Amino acid sequence: MGHNHSHHHHGSKNIIVAFFLNAGFAVIELIGGYLTNSVAIYSDALHDFGDSLALLFSYFAEKLSHKDADKKFTFGYRRFSILSALINGVILLVGSIFVIYEASQRIMAPEEVSPEGMLGLAILGILVNSFAAYRLSKDDGMNTKMVMFHLLEDLLGWVAVLIVSIVLLFKPWYVLDSILSILISLVILRGVYKNLMKVGLIFLQKFPDELEFEQLKNEVMELELVNDIHAVKGWSIDDTTYYLRFHVLVPEETKIGAVDSLKVRIKEILKKYNVTYSTIEFESVNGCDDIHSMEKK
Repeated sequence: MGHNHSHHHHGSKNIIVAFFLNAGFAVIELIGGYLTNSVAIYSDALHDFGDSLALLFSYFAEKLSHKDADKKFTFGYRRFSILSALINGVILLVGSIFVIYEASQRIMAPEEVSPEGMLGLAILGILVNSFAAYRLSKDDGMNTKMVMFHLLEDLLGWVAVLIVSIVLLFKPWYVLDSILSILISLVILRGVYKNLMKVGLIFLQKFPDELEFEQLKNEVMELELVNDIHAVKGWSIDDTTYYLRFHVLVPEETKIGAVDSLKVRIKEILKKYNVTYSTIEFESVNGCDDIHSMEKK
């Protein structure tokens, strides 16, 4: 069994374990939220359901994203992982806004909650989310990072619930429950917004910021026969692999054999920068002038 396949299988297994943990615990939270009358517990239940959906999408998207390119998807299936991250982000965005709305209504008229029940659920929540986050911390990729982010935010949320439940054991400041649920949702919204922006820019085919193009260009320019690089276009296939297309200017007398060996050397440089797909056009000085004059006409 190859290293990549085994790593992918291990990653998928971690995702499905985290899914069952989260989905099971989200059901417990809904029951616990009803019994304790805590909107903070409800908000975490909603986020956990969001995480469970995220994990389920991630599981199938990760399996799909490792499929090889075919006639239908000539660039491969890597974008399915990014699509999953987009869907996960939208689910959490809608969920967080709903929780903020519900908690805002309660601030005006705080309701009594059960701090003992909140305390027990908080301890259980910390244990479940810690274990799930630990399992996923061994995997890479934007999709898994998005899910990991949700789990860590849930963990912080449960630490906050723990602190508030301890305060409520001694003081009947029930408004703290609503304030806490709003704070948890705002922190999650901030993180989701940043990730959704990144996913959106990948779908809009923005030139990847992570690609060190100037460094790459300098390496290519140092190669013999390369006079210039221009007409550069590029985008991300996913968050770790890129596509580049550019023109290379070579001396007019360059023979086809020399061009072929130059292309091989350029492709080796591109591979170092995670440029998996590329289109390189070669043109001579005179050829380039002819093209520019045609463009002006």
